[in-house]
Amino acid sequence: MASTLDNVSRTREQPANGSRSTGEPLLSVEHVRLGYWTPAGFNLAVGDVSFEVQRRERIIVIGPSGCGKSTLLKAIAGFISPAGGEISVAGRTAPPPGPDRAVVFQEFDQLFAWRTVLDNVAYPLRVNRRRRADATASARQFLELTGLGHAADRYPHQLSGGMKQRVAIARALALEPAILLMDEPFGSLDALTRARLQGELNAILDRTHTTLLFVTHSIDEALVLGDRVVVLGNAPSTVQELVDVRDVGAPDSAAYADMRRRLRRLLANKGEEVDENAVFV
Repeated sequence: MASTLDNVSRTREQPANGSRSTGEPLLSVEHVRLGYWTPAGFNLAVGDVSFEVQRRERIIVIGPSGCGKSTLLKAIAGFISPAGGEISVAGRTAPPPGPDRAVVFQEFDQLFAWRTVLDNVAYPLRVNRRRRADATASARQFLELTGLGHAADRYPHQLSGGMKQRVAIARALALEPAILLMDEPFGSLDALTRARLQGELNAILDRTHTTLLFVTHSIDEALVLGDRVVVLGNAPSTVQELVDVRDVGAPDSAAYADMRRRLRRLLANKGEEVDENAVFV
């Protein structure tokens, strides 16, 4: 049976001159260390991580379970303070949480159950002092962008898992963030829905020019969505390799298969159990 990823496009909308931004990075992570306190003392999850993200780039963070991928994303969002190192966003060091870094989590229940789909998307705009009419109009625009204009008056319990994630994406994009942070948002979906949403996310990012930082366990997801892949090692993690995957081609190409094997070997070498027959790992 062919992989469901065979139908997912990796086409990128490129700048007119064919080059990407080479100016000041939008996001800079420099020698960041992260951890948490336990009764036995301080447990270091992220040992020393450094990388940069340029505007309009799509960066995927992948690594063994427990290596601190989600912790790193939360630190970039401003929810956690690093134990060492520095995080800068658009030149601002250690910025607090804000609408410039919208977050989409894995959980389906990140929506307000008592609000309609339209109100869920409009709510953060109202919190950020947008007039009601403007917030509603913008919310409708982003629901149409994610293919959910017809569901504006429904409530979360009336939606499928995939639809709930589309609402969460619309809500995040409506803030017009400098960077969209996504923590395994498709991890709990079935393979067909996951592949479809990956393709839709690529198309949305092409239209909005939004910068993406995406955490996943899936090598295929990293190849379908990413420009570059940050490969983390076991905790306390460091960046084992920063891999450019922009030119791997379609999922049925030889270059894609070669890159898939390369990433599998990197993860296996760092202690990840890898099933060579699996579509997602």
